[in-house]
Formats: sequence, C-alpha cells, structure tokens
Amino acid sequence: MINKLKIFGAFVFSMCVLEGQDFWWFRPYGTLSMGLVGYTYKEPDLMSVSGPMGVLSGMGGLRFNRWLKSDLELYYATDMGRNIYDGAIQTIYNTGRVETIPVKSRSSDYYWGVAYRVGLNILANERDDILGLYTGLGYRYLHNQIHGIGAYLREQSYLYWLIGPRLRIRINEHIRLKADGELRVLLTGRNTSHMTDIGYDNNLHFTQSGGMGARVALGAEFFVSKKLALFVQGTFDYWGVDASDKRRACKVNDCSLFVEPANSTIAYGVEVGLSY
Repeated sequence: MINKLKIFGAFVFSMCVLEGQDFWWFRPYGTLSMGLVGYTYKEPDLMSVSGPMGVLSGMGGLRFNRWLKSDLELYYATDMGRNIYDGAIQTIYNTGRVETIPVKSRSSDYYWGVAYRVGLNILANERDDILGLYTGLGYRYLHNQIHGIGAYLREQSYLYWLIGPRLRIRINEHIRLKADGELRVLLTGRNTSHMTDIGYDNNLHFTQSGGMGARVALGAEFFVSKKLALFVQGTFDYWGVDASDKRRACKVNDCSLFVEPANSTIAYGVEVGLSY
C-alpha cells in the first residue's frame, strides 16, 4: 500500500509540474482514477459471476495542435473477495437421464486492458477541447478462477476496434461537465478453459469471432488550478460476445465436444480521480 501511495504521489507531483507547461509542439494531458463497480458476467440459462470490484485506471496523451490528439489508457480491476459463482453441475447418465445440481461458490476474478486512441477535435477553443471524435484499438484480458467442486480456471482475451465521442461543457471557471462514449467491435476473441484442472487430458482453446461492447461515462470536473482538476463520474461498461467454435477434450478414451457459450459482461459504478 505504501508503494502504491508513493506512485500516486509521484503522479500527482508530475501533473502539478506539467499543468503549467505548454510546449511549442505539443501539450500533455491525462487522468488517474480509482473506483468501485458492480460486476456481472453471465452465460444465459447456464451460470453467472457477480460481485463488487475495485478499479484503477490511468491515461496519458499528447495534444499535437488544436485539432489532433492521441492517448494511451491502462486499466485494472480486481474482485474484493465477494464475487459469487452461481451455476450448476450436470451429470448425464448412460440412460440419458440428466441430473442438475445447483452450485454456488466463491469466484476470484480480475481483468485488465489497454486502449490506444487517436482523436480529432471537431470543436475547440484556447481553453477546452469541447467536442472530439476518436478511434483506435483495445485489448482486454479476464482471469476467472472459480473455487469448489468441478471448478477450473478460465482466461479470456479480446482484441477490438473502438470509436466514440468526447464532450466537455464549461459551466464556469471552476466546473466543467464531461461525457464520454465508446462503441467497441470485437475483432477476435480467445478463451482458454483449463480442463486439466478437472481431470481432462487437455485444455480447450476457443476462438470467439463475433461480439460488440460499449462504454459510457458521465461526470464533472472541479478545477483547483488552470488545468488541474478533480473529477467524479458514473460509468457503464458492457460486452456481448457470441458463442465460440467447438473444441474436443478427452478423459482417457472418452472424448466430448465443448463450446464457450454466448456471454455478456456488465460493470457499472463510480470513479473519482485527477485530470490535467
């Protein structure tokens, strides 16, 4: 925790130094935030994982001129020991009878991601970038470890294209409203199910080729100097991914086909942070 506070303090100091600097060929900008979200991962009619998660994110970029800018964002979220898996174990007997036993157990989850964006300011003045449109590429990784009977590790990764607007509306010298939107299109998805954890001879590596996502953030910035501000925002993040291709896993000589089902992820909450 002390090391994290040192890093946070160094970032704040750097922003205080940079906030008064306008270099002749670019102007730096960025944010650092932390927050709390309610997280739900769901495979309809099969299972869900839900609970509160803590989020830490940072973004840094360069404004090359009044119209062109570019930035890189990193984010990380982790469960707080309260994520719950709600699903079932199914046994199919030789007679064809299916026995379903409901299962609830703890789930350990974290995800992280990176997004690179290039933006065009449609409306701007000397003080604010009022309305901009950006596009870029993003990557997201999820680590899901369910605990208990029949549990195994799952890893998911998405590579996606993104596009969206950014809006800033100045209320007065000290307050500015902010609204960010983002549409995401899945380019390729990978899912690794560690079936060897439950006695299979091999793990499964699925490909997911269809899906879309979106993110919306609404909030306000409160300026403590000309460029340095505290902000608070509400966020809503969504992913919907189609079912994967089929893969085969075996126990000795008994083989079965598996598929990663269509799934959705929703995370919504509140973040507070610093911007410059």
